[in-house]
Amino acid sequence: MKLFVAVTMLFSVSVHAACWTVEGVKGSSYSEREGYSRIDDGFKGKFTIVIDGERAAVLYDGLDAGGMIYRPFSDNVVLGLTTEPGKHAMETWVIQKDGTVLMTKTISGFGGLDSSKAMIGKVTGNCLK
Repeated sequence: MKLFVAVTMLFSVSVHAACWTVEGVKGSSYSEREGYSRIDDGFKGKFTIVIDGERAAVLYDGLDAGGMIYRPFSDNVVLGLTTEPGKHAMETWVIQKDGTVLMTKTISGFGGLDSSKAMIGKVTGNCLK
């Protein structure tokens, strides 16, 4: 019973909604096509990260990249996962209290696109109306 309560508390999400716009996402990437050597990487566009109860979404320049299923892990953490036979991708997004956004992404099974990324960005706005 104690284990059930601990797991339930770990995965509980409050019911309030949150929405952030995030820009300046940059960091490091290691990809198969680069021989898994570290390269500077980043995104020039704007991300929108939404947590609404038990649902979450991450959009890039207003578009859903497709295939990734996002779930809130807490009030400020979103996990994304997509999988099909032999192909997997996973993202984490953490919005810190100071407005720094931490992002990781791992892709496997896509040949030259196989990679691991660690990046940071900044919250530039709140998109709730």
